[in-house]
Amino acid sequence: MKKVTVCSPGTSANLGPGYDVFGLALSKPYDIITVTKTDEDGTITISVEGEKCEEIPTEVDKNTAGVVAKKMLEDFNISDGIHIHINKGIKPGSGLGSSSASCAGVSVAIDELFNLNLSKLKLVEYASLGEAVAAGAPHADNVAPAIFGGFTMVTNYDPLEVLHIPLEFEILVALPNIQVNTKKAREILPKKVDMKDMVNNVGKACGMVHALYTDDLELFGKYMMEDRVVEPCRATLIDGYEEVKEKVMDWVYGITISGSGPAIISLPKLEHVLDVKKAFKETWDCPVYHTKMGPGAYVLKSE
Repeated sequence: MKKVTVCSPGTSANLGPGYDVFGLALSKPYDIITVTKTDEDGTITISVEGEKCEEIPTEVDKNTAGVVAKKMLEDFNISDGIHIHINKGIKPGSGLGSSSASCAGVSVAIDELFNLNLSKLKLVEYASLGEAVAAGAPHADNVAPAIFGGFTMVTNYDPLEVLHIPLEFEILVALPNIQVNTKKAREILPKKVDMKDMVNNVGKACGMVHALYTDDLELFGKYMMEDRVVEPCRATLIDGYEEVKEKVMDWVYGITISGSGPAIISLPKLEHVLDVKKAFKETWDCPVYHTKMGPGAYVLKSE
């Protein structure tokens, strides 16, 4: 095998009260990652095209996919050279797991290319290492759904534990043309949390999981909107968010900021999909994805 191409999905993390725990995979947007063996032993090269590719570094230690690839090759004593080509369909800095898609995609591609037969949990562990480049610390709330697909919960880091619920429902995502830096979006969060706010978020997060098992989308969306810790801070970074949230309240089951933003994720009532799209576009004149829950990163082609 000389070359592997992988489709790696966009993701949405936090989902309100599930900060750094909850995540879900989207059927679109997505990245296409191709890893090819080269004749330059021990060398990793990277090329990027697509959404804002000029902003993505191609130096191995500064690229999220490069960091993951380097660690995997070292751990398995692989001496082959590889070239990583990333076709970005997910805009960097969007709040839709752009860096995570690259991390997840390259881990799956290398696993396939070198027949490593790693578990999905181990792939998440490797993919999370690349997130330190984008966010300042390894975290798995985006890479977990990017590997597993569906809805995931990162319940522990040492050792890493991920719980997975395969699901499918309709989603609308607005992508305002606003730049939100992931590191800054983490830095503005409170260092201490009031006990009653912690209890609220734990309770609502538990309610969201219950709603998934009882197929109660209305309850899931309602609790998704009741984060008292993270969303109030990050809402200040997205002009127009509170106004849109109020405007579409009766047209959606739930709405919240996707990850660190600026993407906004909503669960529309099917009869109001067009109303929600219109509200998003009138406020931000931005791309709106009508998507659904999707699979984790998967191999498109091996040759």
